[in-house]
Amino acid sequence: MFKCQVSSIKCQNKGVAALPTILILGGLVAEIIIAITATSYIFIESEFGNKLSADAMLAAKAGAADAILKLVRDKTYTSATTTLAVGNYSADVSVCRELPCIAIGKHKIISVGKAQTRRRSLEVILNVDSTTGEVRLESLKEVSL
Repeated sequence: MFKCQVSSIKCQNKGVAALPTILILGGLVAEIIIAITATSYIFIESEFGNKLSADAMLAAKAGAADAILKLVRDKTYTSATTTLAVGNYSADVSVCRELPCIAIGKHKIISVGKAQTRRRSLEVILNVDSTTGEVRLESLKEVSL
């Protein structure tokens, strides 16, 4: 009878070590899955952000090019901020001339390209000769917002 009690105790304790092992392994698997998911999400977001930033820069360049063409056609062209649609994105372009914002005989174009949450800004300074009407690019640079 004593042997039966010992064997029954062994039978009752047979699966005790399996439960903590399964819980630990399950926790490790869940942790690995969460780490892989978080890493891939961060990678995808950073690549998408780079693409949006490049698209915003292209929109800003298109806005600046449009303003330059308008200035070549009309040497006295100025404008408050106008919005130019560039595909799915847009550019806010403003053109000012001479003393309030820049020296005499020059035009300043500020173009802000927008692509969803990203914004990039270009500043173009043009030198306009009043006698010949020649328009020369003095500088083209990206400025911080």
